[in-house]
Amino acid sequence: MKTIQFKEANCKNCYKCLRSCPVKAITFKNGQAEIIEEQCMICGRCLTECPQNAKVVKNDVEKVKKYISKNEKVYVSLAPSFIASFEQDRDWIFAVLKRLGFTYIEETAVGAALVSKMYEQLLNQKKMKNIITTACPSINYLIEKYYSELIPQMAPVVSPLIAHAKLLREIYGERIRIVFIGPCISKIEECQDLRNEGLVDAVITFEELYDWITMEGIDENTDLSKELNAMKESIAKIYPMPGGILKTLDKKSKKNYNCIAIDGVERCMEILDSIKKDKISNYFIEMNSCNGGCIGGQHMRQMPGGFLEARKSILDYTKKGLHESSREIQKEIRINLHQTFMDRTPKSEIPSEAIIQGILNSIGKFSKDDELNCGACGYASCIDKAIAVYQEKAQLHMCLPYMRERAESISDLILNTTPNAIIAFDGKLRVQEINKTALEMFKLDKKSTEEMTIWEMLPYEEFHTALKRKENIYNKKYYYEKYDITVNQSIIFVEKQNIAILFIQDISKEEIRRKELLEIRRETVDITQKVIEKQMRVAQEIASLLGETTAETKVTLTKLKKTMMSEMSGE
Repeated sequence: MKTIQFKEANCKNCYKCLRSCPVKAITFKNGQAEIIEEQCMICGRCLTECPQNAKVVKNDVEKVKKYISKNEKVYVSLAPSFIASFEQDRDWIFAVLKRLGFTYIEETAVGAALVSKMYEQLLNQKKMKNIITTACPSINYLIEKYYSELIPQMAPVVSPLIAHAKLLREIYGERIRIVFIGPCISKIEECQDLRNEGLVDAVITFEELYDWITMEGIDENTDLSKELNAMKESIAKIYPMPGGILKTLDKKSKKNYNCIAIDGVERCMEILDSIKKDKISNYFIEMNSCNGGCIGGQHMRQMPGGFLEARKSILDYTKKGLHESSREIQKEIRINLHQTFMDRTPKSEIPSEAIIQGILNSIGKFSKDDELNCGACGYASCIDKAIAVYQEKAQLHMCLPYMRERAESISDLILNTTPNAIIAFDGKLRVQEINKTALEMFKLDKKSTEEMTIWEMLPYEEFHTALKRKENIYNKKYYYEKYDITVNQSIIFVEKQNIAILFIQDISKEEIRRKELLEIRRETVDITQKVIEKQMRVAQEIASLLGETTAETKVTLTKLKKTMMSEMSGE
């Protein structure tokens, strides 16, 4: 199962996830965003930036519940940032985890202390040009996929979680279940990595843990006295802070390198670019992809005081020092903490300049001046976006300025070539838009309509009715005396924008023609009446000779007259 997934129904193609993605590992197919797994660094930016909550993270809570229901031994490796994610103290959190059914709870900081010792060895050996710490999985994936030439400068050491998982299995046996609880979704990917297969069985985020606790009806008033159990402590609790690794290192060791801490993907990439260009050497660099370190993790539950309170909580918590039993365990247990990193550079073909220009031309960009590089599509430049189109990561229509110009040109074409007048007005009857036909029909210019109301332009009472009743009026014939024009008009009310759109068809010529035809028919009726009268006179003269013929003639002619009158009234 993918670490990050998309809910298709929620994706609105706003491209915000792509704009926030540092490595552009998102593609769009059939109008839906998709993660490109082999290019993703699992930083989680797309999760926090998505305004529609269209992305979800793999959830292992039900899996863990099954472990517990089967009475398996389930051990917790608890990220040290937990103290900044919950308002309650450490004992309460540990007791709650016991109540949920976990067998044993220990802080990942125990593993972090082991990792720090390995970093100190690297510092003392002074063999590496630069040492990039490898505690953050997202940074590790970033280097493996986009800075593979820097792999030799990565500290060949496992993360604190993996170190802790190995330690737990060494002490308590391979048959136990290990669950990591923390704020970081990249740990999900790290635990699924073949290099770490079988070490960690499940990952739960702090947010998921909070939801689970709430669902169980546990709160600060719950009696947890039976579950309280003293747990080991470690100075490496400070790892989640920016510069936390550096604070755990021996001062003498740190003198061998320039030691700095960097947090935030963009800043990390900036430093990596400098190392790639061979501009930096003899640095020990602690890198965290999240701004603020692990306490800025995507699933870190924020305390009311935000980052500052979270930072203070961790600093206060670290003052307790390193528990002696934890030190003894680290001395007695010897586990392999070596990690091998590999080149995972995505295989992407770069198109020729001619192909790139052809793609740019297809969206109306024929010169450098046409390349806005606005970034609305998510790419830094129009050329980057064209390359993404060639690689089938992006689609042509993702260029918002181009699509807007195209939509506007098409709508303008329709509005200005239609033979009908179109006028839009708001709830206060102010004219918002008017097309060319309407201006010509009512002998107006565009500027004069800017402060004009529709009532001033066209005195028609139904305008008020349409807005007041919020109802449409269809195919009403009306004569505007001011313009000597007869029209057939409809008023469509658009409730969402609270505007009405007036569609007017000039039927003046048809009306004149209809009146001409009516006049012809009236003349025909008059002639018919005269014929009837004349025939009656003749009929009277020969009545004695024709008898019943006279009556029949009258009936026939009268029917003819009624028929013609009926046709006229039908108009």
